[in-house]
Amino acid sequence: MTKSFFITMLVAILIGAVLGNFLFEQYKLESESVIKEVNSTYFLMEGSYSTKEQAKKAVTNIEPYLIVKEDANYIVYLAITSSNDNLEKLKKMYKEKGINASIKKMSIENEEFLATLEQMDILLNKAKTNDEVNSINEVVLANYQEFVLE
Repeated sequence: MTKSFFITMLVAILIGAVLGNFLFEQYKLESESVIKEVNSTYFLMEGSYSTKEQAKKAVTNIEPYLIVKEDANYIVYLAITSSNDNLEKLKKMYKEKGINASIKKMSIENEEFLATLEQMDILLNKAKTNDEVNSINEVVLANYQEFVLE
């Protein structure tokens, strides 16, 4: 009786350990994908200015753009994407226009905006002309302002 009791306990412990490990791995995979989704938003930034007037003056020949007050500065954003391919496409487009934009990676937790951004990234990936890219950017920046900033 003692021998069969220990064997039963050992089997129960092993099954519990295997199932516990399996569940932990599933939870770990889900949380990693959520963290990746939240942390993979890239902002193409034209510059940072101390006054809103300076920021507006810097973008007189640029469309579209979004001026956002962060701390004591006014940041000019040109585009937002979650795709590395689109980020390179956008950087190249602005570089051809003579604009040396920098990249700022930020976390966004607004699900409504992230869903819109995902759809816009699909369109941006298929866009062929600068006019198409600018139209998509305009929608993305407007959605960011509406869903995240307000």
